[in-house]
Amino acid sequence: MTQPGRLAPAMILLVLVTSCVVSAVTYFLATRAPSLGPLAIIVGAALASAAITGLLTILAAARLWHRLSDVAGLADGRNGAEEGRADQTLIDSDMAQAIIEGSLDAFVQTDERCVILGWSPHAEALMGWTRTEAVGRSMDELVFPESQRAVHRQWVDRFLSEAAASPVGGRYEAPLLHKDGREFFAEISLTALRRGEGYIINAFVRDITAKRAAEEQLFQAQKMESVGQLTGGIAHDFNNVLTVITGTIEILADGVKHDPALASIARMIGDAADRACQLTANLLAFARKQPLRPRETDVNALVEEVVQLLAPTLGRQIQIETALSDQVWPAWVDGSQLSSALVNLAINARDAMPDGGRLLFRTENLTRGEHDADMGGLGAGAYVVIEVIDTGVGIPPAIRDRIFEPFFSTKQFGVGTGLGLSMVFGFAKQSGGSVVVESEEGKGACFRILLPKADTEPSDALGASDAPPEADGELRGGTDTILCVEDDDVVRAHVVGRLESLGYTVIAAASAAQALELVNSGAAFDLLFTDIVMPGAINGRQLAEEVAKLRRPLRVLYTSGHTFDAFGSGERLGEGVLLLAKPYRKAELARMLRLCLDRAIDHMGDPIPLPYSVQEDVDRFLKENPPRQG
Repeated sequence: MTQPGRLAPAMILLVLVTSCVVSAVTYFLATRAPSLGPLAIIVGAALASAAITGLLTILAAARLWHRLSDVAGLADGRNGAEEGRADQTLIDSDMAQAIIEGSLDAFVQTDERCVILGWSPHAEALMGWTRTEAVGRSMDELVFPESQRAVHRQWVDRFLSEAAASPVGGRYEAPLLHKDGREFFAEISLTALRRGEGYIINAFVRDITAKRAAEEQLFQAQKMESVGQLTGGIAHDFNNVLTVITGTIEILADGVKHDPALASIARMIGDAADRACQLTANLLAFARKQPLRPRETDVNALVEEVVQLLAPTLGRQIQIETALSDQVWPAWVDGSQLSSALVNLAINARDAMPDGGRLLFRTENLTRGEHDADMGGLGAGAYVVIEVIDTGVGIPPAIRDRIFEPFFSTKQFGVGTGLGLSMVFGFAKQSGGSVVVESEEGKGACFRILLPKADTEPSDALGASDAPPEADGELRGGTDTILCVEDDDVVRAHVVGRLESLGYTVIAAASAAQALELVNSGAAFDLLFTDIVMPGAINGRQLAEEVAKLRRPLRVLYTSGHTFDAFGSGERLGEGVLLLAKPYRKAELARMLRLCLDRAIDHMGDPIPLPYSVQEDVDRFLKENPPRQG
């Protein structure tokens, strides 16, 4: 019962007791007083007055009781509402705490000076500091690297100034420090609540280190792909120019061979052209557009050959060692390109050890599952690993992501081309593998080339011939007819002249469409010599397919500055596919023509009993002179 509810009964009880006492005393005096005397009259009047007063008092007390009950009820209602609000506030507080503790992000509450007021269990797990250690300390000094503290303070000040105008949240990303000193990248989301003259800042912190790394890898891959497309296009056009330059230099050199001064100049021009050819070859390797000759390769034997080559080249100050696994699988790779890649890595290691050091070649097997951690973008499968490890100066973190970019170099201007590591990267990727670098500044570097096991073919390797190089001496030509398809006017004129100088009859076409018109018109030829990349709807590969539908068997020799993926990555190439990469010398042209014409298989690997033009004559003779029956 409330205080007013207890007061009314007490007052009624007090009045009743007083009335009873007064009545008793009056009655006593009345019984002792003389009958009808003055005292009796007074006593009777007093008794009646007491009775009336008691009755009135009871009535007043009852009315007071009613009013006090109303007041008490109102008071009880107010107290109940206040208790209800208090209970709701407690429920809201518990709910907010449950949300904070159940959140996947860490929750930190600070004042406007970034002094920590709240620190959730997830914050303890993420940043290593317990609540007791964190509360009361500055957020800046506790979890931000020293170089980021001023930046964070400026960001919070700007956020609070904006919150004063309109209460909106904010978000930014910054590196944070774990208690053990480890740095990680975090996303911080802020909201501000006004409290008196200041603010309470609520922050949710999420670790995005893995997400950031994945985004950087994607960006790097896209950048390398874009640069690869650019360099591949440049190399293709430049190779067309170099085809003409190298060919005409040979003609000039032959014309001035009796003049020592002019012959020397011709040799200088030829050497410069060869150097330009090597640069474009490296660009194509980086762009993953070079023609490869993948074969089952014993990597241990290949590494031993490279080590023998490098021993006198690197110098005595470099100690070369090997740790080759006896159980290593054979790799499906172009052996000559792998040798070039290992030489490039060794030279790079030598430059990183100017005062000498140790260079180790190591081989091992690696099997990757579908859910294994990312390693250079490799998928699941079996790989052969070749490691090239040096004890040099290492690679600074700031440039580690750029070392495979073409023309990027830490060497002084004029030393090297900056294409060595780019070539290694592109070659490994084109072979179906990858390159992974592990390095710490001052502690050397480890380059790991990962290549597919020999029973899995790389996706976009281009088959080529195994023909031995032409022996020195007179070039071997022929009298066959060649359909030459080349869209570049200058290159076409040069190639036609070269073919005719070797004794061949040439039918020239400036496009695939023009070549098909010639074929449909009945032009006879023994070999289709076509560029792969040409304007229009049909490239060289598609042209060969269309011509093969009209005339089988068909011999084809492809040529290109690079293939631009004209040979699909998902197809097996026929044994007859031959490619003469631009730029080429006259000797290479002569050798590849004879190889294609003399082989007993066509461009799809099917047998050819006779050259096409001869077969046509035989078919015509048999048609005109059918054999007799019986």
